[in-house]
Parts: sequence; C-alpha cells; structure tokens
Amino acid sequence: MFKKNITFKLTLGFLVIVVVSTLFIGIIALNIFRNNIYEVKKNNMNKHAVAISETIKPYVGNSSNNEEFIKMIHLLNDIDNAKIWILNTDKRIITASDTDNDIKYINDSEITDLYNDINSKVSDGSDAYNEGYNPYYNEEMMTVAVPIKENNKIMGAVIVNSGISDLSNSMDKFFISLLLAVLGETVLVGVLGYYFSRNISRPIKKINSSALELARGHYGIKTNIYQKDEIGELSNSFDLLSLKLKYTIDELFEEKNKLSNIITSMSDGILALDRNSQIININEAAINLLSYKMVDENEVIKILAELDVIQEFNSAILKNKKKVIIKEHESKVLEFSLSPIKSNSNEIIGGVILIQDISEKEKLEQMRKDFISNVSHEFRTPLTVIKGNLESIVDGMTKPEHVADTCVTLIKETNRLDRMVKDLLNLSKLDSGKLEIDFSELDVNMLINDTIRSLRPLIRNKQIDLKLSLEGNLPTLLSDYDKLKQLLIIFLDNAIKFSENKGILRVTTYTDNKNIYITIQDNAIGIPNDELQYLGEKFYKADKARNANAGGTGLGLSIAKRLAKVLKGSVSIESDLGKGTTITISFSIM
Repeated sequence: MFKKNITFKLTLGFLVIVVVSTLFIGIIALNIFRNNIYEVKKNNMNKHAVAISETIKPYVGNSSNNEEFIKMIHLLNDIDNAKIWILNTDKRIITASDTDNDIKYINDSEITDLYNDINSKVSDGSDAYNEGYNPYYNEEMMTVAVPIKENNKIMGAVIVNSGISDLSNSMDKFFISLLLAVLGETVLVGVLGYYFSRNISRPIKKINSSALELARGHYGIKTNIYQKDEIGELSNSFDLLSLKLKYTIDELFEEKNKLSNIITSMSDGILALDRNSQIININEAAINLLSYKMVDENEVIKILAELDVIQEFNSAILKNKKKVIIKEHESKVLEFSLSPIKSNSNEIIGGVILIQDISEKEKLEQMRKDFISNVSHEFRTPLTVIKGNLESIVDGMTKPEHVADTCVTLIKETNRLDRMVKDLLNLSKLDSGKLEIDFSELDVNMLINDTIRSLRPLIRNKQIDLKLSLEGNLPTLLSDYDKLKQLLIIFLDNAIKFSENKGILRVTTYTDNKNIYITIQDNAIGIPNDELQYLGEKFYKADKARNANAGGTGLGLSIAKRLAKVLKGSVSIESDLGKGTTITISFSIM
C-alpha cells in the first residue's frame, strides 16, 4: 500500500536524498577535519622539535652537563606533554624525557627498528614524520624527528612522540555529532517531507478522484484546486476538459432525444437491425403497424420473417443495395423500405427498415383508376350515341321522319357531356379556391321548394313518395343561392337515383336558434359503414358492384362537401345498409 502511495514515495525520496547527501558531506568533512587536526598537531610538534634541537645543542656530546640536560628534557616533557628522545650520531637514544635513565630498555631493538625509517631521514639532514602504534608506550603515537646540526654537521636527533588518542576522541565526537545530526535531520526531513509531499499528492488525488467521477458519467465535475503552479494548470485543464465534455455530451443527448422524439412521433414505423437481424431500436409506430396488439421484439422479428422481410433485408445487406417491397398484412398494405447502414470505415454494420401504411394510398390510387375508367365510360357512352346517330344521318340510314327524334337524342347526350365537364370544372375550381361565391340573404324553405320543382320529373318517374317537413319562420341564411341549390340537387339526385321505385324521400328543415339544419332521408340501398369515411373523396363510388347501373363519376358528393365548406356549412352522413341514408346539412345563423 505504502509503496504505491505517492506521498510515501516523495517522502522517501526526500529522505534518501537528504541522508545520502548529508552522509556524503559529513564523511568529506570528517576527513578534512581529521587531516586538519593531524596537520596542526604535526606542525606544532615539528616546531617544538626544532626549538628543542636548538636549545639542547650545547648539551649534546658534553657529559659534564648530563644531569642538567636530563632535567631540561623532563621540563620540556611536562610543558608540552610530549615524550622527547635525544639520539646521538650512532642513532642511540642518549636520554628520554620519561624514562628515568632507563635508556637500555628504550634502545631495545624492537624500538630502534620502529625508528629506522625516521633515523635514515634524519641522518640525511631531513625532518621525519611517522604515525602508528608505539610498542614502548603501547598506544597510537605521532612521531616527529628533526636533526641536531652544528656547523652543518649532524650531531644527533630530537624525536618528539605524542599520543593521538585525544585526536581520536575528537574524531569520535565529531562522528557521533554527525550521526546525531543525520538522525535529527532524518526526523525533520521526514516530517517536513511528508507535509510537502501530502500538499503535492492531495491535489493529484483530487484530480484522480474527479477523473473517476467523470468516468462514471458525472460530466462537468470540477476539481476546485486553485494553485498557481503546474498542478494548478493541470487542474484547470481538467476542469476545461470536463466542462467541454459536458457540453458535448449534453449536445449529443439533445440530438439523441430529438432523433428519438422524431422517431417516436413518426407515423411511419422505424426499425434498426444489426447484421444478425437483431433489433437495435424500434418505435411504437412499427409495432402498431405490424400488429393490432402490443408485442415484444421477438414477435416483431417473427412477423417480419413470415412476411419474408427478413430474407429481403439480409439480401439488401449482402448486396449493399436499397430495396422497397410491398406486403399485405392484417388488412393493411405495408411498404417496407430497406436500407443498409455503414460505419465510418465503410463497413456494413446493419440496416434500417422504414414501414409505411400505404393502404389509403393504394385505395386512392384505385379510386383514381376507377375514376379514369368511369369518366372514360361516361364519356364513351354519349359519344358513342352521338357518333352512331350522326353516321346514320350522314349515311342516309335515318328516315326523314325520325331525324327530329335523333336530334333530340343528340342534344340530350350533348347535355350529358356538358354536365360532366362542368362537374370536373367546378371540382377543379373548388380545389383551387377560384370558385366565385355571391353571398346574399336566403329563405331556406323557398330554396328547397324551388329545388324540388326542378327535380319533379325524376320524382314522378320513380314514383317517389316525397314528404316535406319545413319549419316555419326559419331565420334567413346568408349564402349563395345557386351554389346552395347545386348542393341540394346533388344530395336529392343521389337519394332519388339510388331509391327503388315508390321509395320514400323525406326533406326536413329546423333550427336550434344557433344553426339551421336541412336533412334528406331516403330508404334506399344504404352505404356500408366501412365506406362512409371515404364518401366525399374524389373519384370514390360506394359499393361499385351495386351502383354500376346508377352511372355518375363519383364527383357529386365530393363537389357537395366542398360546396358546403365554402358556404361555411357542414355535412354529416349516417347510413344503414339496406335501410337508407340520412344526410344532415347545417349552417350557422348569421
């Protein structure tokens, strides 16, 4: 745990650097200190030895002053705390400051061998120096020797011996002081190093913690570190990164939500599949189009497989081509648009299926085809009659007495063509908004009676039982007389046309003080409930099989509904198949 802790590593690093550098400097200082105190002692001993050699010159070789000479040596020994030996020219010790004339022992071969090197240098007239163990004194000693010269003649030598235990003690004290300093420094550096290391590691840990929170999805998190150093710059960079990442993620989520809302609100179904034909995403519209009940994704795949859509999807993915297929499913006509999806590396990773309910489109297309067929048929019939009669007249096949009847037939068929053309023109004007409306105050009951008079021949021809129930004192209506009459004629003509002989036709007017209502009720063949919603659509003819002989182009109700709208009214149709139809026209009272 500690080895991975940056605080521990930094503190340990500080300790190692400081302790090693202190020890290194201490050892160098110790060596310098040792060399210095040894050099000082050596120089002092050398000065004393030179001074002694000058002092004792008169006594060397003069045996009459031997006793006085020894006393002087002892005195020097006491003053300098040094062991002084005086050698003659034979390199024999003639006196010593601490031997009490025990010269025989001092001249022992072991001792003299110790000074052979010194003696050889002194014999050459040079100063000599030695440092080491002295068996006579049984301790480490520093020895300095200088020659005694008289007129450039070597008369002997002065050897000064001094113990170096005091120097060793000083060195030991210095070393102990160094160790104590290192120990104290270690503790101090450890405490201070930990404090400074923690100040360095704390913001780093904070940045690391913030990075982990960022990885968990807490975008926009800040470190709240306000330092004016590299760590502060790192913190500011992290905060900027976090903020920009938050903005980017928010924008992505917003775009994703927009896309999701668009897909969800689409009336068309959307499916996204991977290369294995597994659903990645699907909107509710797709489920509703594929099934009348809520199903899970597996059921959706099953339905698509039954419709061979999955097979076509796999083929589109394999060939990297878009496909459009149309399938019938649960009384609906569905169009499936299959499109592959590619990654940035241009690799196909799946596909999208767009599902559209084109049942209405197909029905309208069929209505258009029926309209073209009906219009062609309606135009062909009068044209055939006109052409046949004209050819008969031109070829002389028509007898003179029948020409007048033939002309009447030609006029009748021409009028029929004229009505169809006018219907088409009126419908075109209504759709384009170019139909001129002349509003004026109307008496609705009077308008209905006028319309009935125009249709009396048709009513008598089919022996229709007409029942009028017109409420008296109706308010006047602001409308266009001709257009409203045309609207009523369309509804009444349809009611008469589809009624059996001796059928019943009821026309009623009434008001609720807000609206004026006109109802037209018949007991004709009626209209299937599933076709009521299409009445009024252009080209649509309800129950074409039963109405084939009724003629018409399917434009009448379409024109009527549009006329009601431009006259600021409304039309509602109720019907029972086999029982009849009720049409209610309402207008707001001005």
